[in-house]
Amino acid sequence: MNQSPHPEALENATAYINGRIYTVNDAQPWAEAFIVSEAGFFTAVGTTETILSQARQNKMVVYDLKNQFIMPGIHDAHAHLLMAGLMQLSIVNLRNGEDLVTSSEAVKRLKGSSCNCSYAHAFHDWLLGDTFGIENYDRSSIDEAFPDTPVVIQAGAGHSLLLNTAALTQSGYDVDNEPPAKGSFFARRGDGSLTGEVGELAMTKAMLACPKPSLAHVKRALRHAARRLHRAGVTSCQEAASNTLMVEAFRQLDGKNDLKLDVYTHIVYAPEYIAQEPAETLHRLLDKAATLKSEHVNTRFVKMMLDGVPLAPFFSQADLGENGGVDPEDIYVEDLEDVVSKYDRMGMTIKMHCTGQGSTRTALNAIEAARKKNPNGPRHEIAHCSGVHDDDYPRFVQLNATAEMSPAALFNHTFTGEEATLNAWDFAKMARHGAHMTIGSDWGVPEDPDLLWTVEKLVGAVGGGDRSRGAKLLLRMLTLSGAEAVGSGEGTGSIAVGKRANFIELDRDLTAGEEGAFREVKVRRTWFEGELVFEE
Repeated sequence: MNQSPHPEALENATAYINGRIYTVNDAQPWAEAFIVSEAGFFTAVGTTETILSQARQNKMVVYDLKNQFIMPGIHDAHAHLLMAGLMQLSIVNLRNGEDLVTSSEAVKRLKGSSCNCSYAHAFHDWLLGDTFGIENYDRSSIDEAFPDTPVVIQAGAGHSLLLNTAALTQSGYDVDNEPPAKGSFFARRGDGSLTGEVGELAMTKAMLACPKPSLAHVKRALRHAARRLHRAGVTSCQEAASNTLMVEAFRQLDGKNDLKLDVYTHIVYAPEYIAQEPAETLHRLLDKAATLKSEHVNTRFVKMMLDGVPLAPFFSQADLGENGGVDPEDIYVEDLEDVVSKYDRMGMTIKMHCTGQGSTRTALNAIEAARKKNPNGPRHEIAHCSGVHDDDYPRFVQLNATAEMSPAALFNHTFTGEEATLNAWDFAKMARHGAHMTIGSDWGVPEDPDLLWTVEKLVGAVGGGDRSRGAKLLLRMLTLSGAEAVGSGEGTGSIAVGKRANFIELDRDLTAGEEGAFREVKVRRTWFEGELVFEE
């Protein structure tokens, strides 16, 4: 049995016995029982016999796990908590279960649902909606129903907006003569005027102009999102697009012990639209980020988006040219190597959104340049990794970079045409090259998050045909690897003495890699630092 050397840690502790505990700890992969201190740390891990003996000796409360499967809490490496929370509380959901709705359906849902938004007043008479897209969209279809109210519909997996005329004009677009711009997609009518659909960097004006919810409502939304993550077994996550308002809200929730989640806030450097905040204030926030840390809110993280998405109609990913180079016009962040080196020297981990082979290579080149100047700098991340050239797989290990694989919901998606060749999350190849891998949901939608079912198809491939090995590797990616990626591997991510007692109960043992187990598994209970925060 592994046990804390500090006997005072047993005071008011709780003993958990009779479990089938997969620890994700190589030194002690399996256990039957453990002790959790009053402060929420594992103080002993071992057999039921030894833990129960100690519990009786110290008159502890004993919790019978009834032979259920227990594992560490899940780390979601890429989530958008505020977006997901707002979509539940104050944004109209226009989806009908399909990727596209018609303009008439959207108008009907907007008119019928706007009054049902519990906190719609927070958005100052702008109407916000969410869908994957509207077929053949033109602002005229929304203008008739909403001639004076700005309407903003988020579409295209978050990479485009559908605006009516009021929203275009109030955001500062020249409806008739908006000029083209780097990294920007403007859908146009035959006469060159805007239809109202804008994508990628073209979203910036609208996202900066769109009124922001109050701090009180942001806290509501984040609290709501955290509880939904608990339902999915998530006890720590990386918020992938943080801004000033969100950091303050997280800190206030944490200060009142109302967060119950380890959060790593990736503060946006660029582009502005993903933070909905000007670069000037974002950069000031990054410069003082080290002073903003609280017990469960970790702020030494930076987010940069290098390209768009390998999805129709944009195909805005940065590809490699025939000579192996990248067109600078396809990369959204200027002076990338200098920026990466700056935050690397400050000890901040950088998450770089890359969906094309060109953007991935550009990001790895920037990390390599930083390593030459600062050999012992922090581990950085390539987010998504849906496009990686064969020559670049070995560089993840060479540069101590994390391959953050997301969005998990698309791992099981059936792509066709050009999308099928561009969206390739090659877990098996990454594993063969020994890359440090994590898994992110990229959650930011009304539906509940779930990381476990999404990896079902990967079990055999990751294990090289050995499903049990593949299952265990995936469980490590979902737990300890995530903690290591954010520099918290010594304190969380596995069930071991001295670590925070974040653990979950599932309705089945996943380690054997049985067919369908990941797809069908259910989270029954979630504990955060020894406190039960979800029970089905």
